[in-house]
Amino acid sequence: MNTKMLKTLLILTLLSLALTACAGTSAELEGTSWQLVDFAGKPPVGDFHPTVAFEDGQVNGNASCNSYSGEYTVKGDSIAFGMMMSTMMACVDNALMEQEQDYLAFLGDVERYELHDGQLLLTNAAGDVLVFEPQD
Repeated sequence: MNTKMLKTLLILTLLSLALTACAGTSAELEGTSWQLVDFAGKPPVGDFHPTVAFEDGQVNGNASCNSYSGEYTVKGDSIAFGMMMSTMMACVDNALMEQEQDYLAFLGDVERYELHDGQLLLTNAAGDVLVFEPQD
């Protein structure tokens, strides 16, 4: 193998490794569904646990009263949620409506994710965490 070919092979290998590192690990989330069990140190309101599911670069779920969907991107352990679309049904309970608004706002502020002990952790810049367990 000549020097030029060896250099080309080395460059292609390094480029491939760099692209793999930049691509993140969204494959870990792909096809998974989760239910909120802890909202920044507090349990969800009543029996209404917001959900989140990841599929084909899209995220969707139920925020408490309304369904939502949008895009997400992952780079390493960083995650960002794009603008969410939501249905507009009124919540029966004001506490549920507040939970829904807080939940969707929190998703907009999430910076990192982690899969730990079978749970999904979404963390914002302030260090607050949403804790999810797999959804049945």
